[in-house]
Amino acid sequence: MKVILNVDAITYPITGIGQYVLQLGQQLQQQQQIKDIKFFSADHWVNDVSSAAAENQWISTLRQWIPFKSLALNTYAKRRANKFFHHTQGLDDYLFHSPNFILMPFVGKSVATFHDLSFVHYRQTQPKYRLQFLDREIPKTLAQASALIVPSEHVKQEIIAHYGYSADNIHVTPLGVGAGFKPYSEEETTVTLEKYRLKYGQFVLSVATTEPRKNLKRLLMAYTRLPENLRKANPLVLVGSKGWLDQHLQKEISKLVNQGQIISPGYISQTELQHLYAAAKLTAFPSLYEGFGLPIIESMASGTPVLTSANSAMQEVASSHALLCEAKSTESIHSSLHQALTDESWLQKTSKSGLKHAQKYTWQACAKLTVEAYEK
Repeated sequence: MKVILNVDAITYPITGIGQYVLQLGQQLQQQQQIKDIKFFSADHWVNDVSSAAAENQWISTLRQWIPFKSLALNTYAKRRANKFFHHTQGLDDYLFHSPNFILMPFVGKSVATFHDLSFVHYRQTQPKYRLQFLDREIPKTLAQASALIVPSEHVKQEIIAHYGYSADNIHVTPLGVGAGFKPYSEEETTVTLEKYRLKYGQFVLSVATTEPRKNLKRLLMAYTRLPENLRKANPLVLVGSKGWLDQHLQKEISKLVNQGQIISPGYISQTELQHLYAAAKLTAFPSLYEGFGLPIIESMASGTPVLTSANSAMQEVASSHALLCEAKSTESIHSSLHQALTDESWLQKTSKSGLKHAQKYTWQACAKLTVEAYEK
């Protein structure tokens, strides 16, 4: 088979969907069933998916500096669709896969990845311009798609319930974990820990973009209610790029950083992220809603226990290998944090079971299931 993969989601800073597209693109090239694969981004073909982020740098710049987000998004989408139509003339024997919700018009078979339905269930956590765009474009994508790919059974059932889309045409392909996410010794993480003035096994890690759905406001409230001695022994480290609708959250983060209660380095390198996962005592990920929850598996693969939410796909992904809390209850997050940080027996047990659980989540397996979806 021959495949066209849209890769304009691979932009700096590379977060969840960008990582998915990058890893999937690299792995699809290794699949014997694929005779040829082409990578398209914005307005041109990309020869090497590994260099897509560099080629897409202008997209990141526009996203950061253009003030009229709605106009910019609509203009970009229209231009991308026109360019894609022009570049794909005569390629109707290819299968087109858009791994970021929206399909461009294409005469051949098309597949779209729906990572979640947050724009349906948690509209208050999304910018209005994005909701308007998705409300207009999602129905077109559903009408065009030969099939949908989703990262979890939870998202599959949501799509069936909300859109009435055929279950037979929705394929679950769980996300994977890169080889760099693994246990590291204290010596191996020394440089990163010294940079952020942290001690091995003596901090709580949170990995999330600063946007409302990640529930960081409640996490901060829950953490600051912990006994002072527990907080001093286990500082909270917030890692992630700046998001949207986060003005009040950023003020609260800055206040707590200035008070010395938390550490917030923002977006960090992949190597540093891998080191912090492995060196943390606990990863806290009490998100309001996720279609998968990549930090859950990344942390488990690093040998670090996880506290996450008992809702959406997070419970499905974590299985019985994490401590679950009620995301909308600050008290639940608080008591779960206290329990996790003070129960050494649970920490040791969950570190081992989570590590074993994470081994089945690989990008190779994700690519294999994706090709099976293409074939069907």
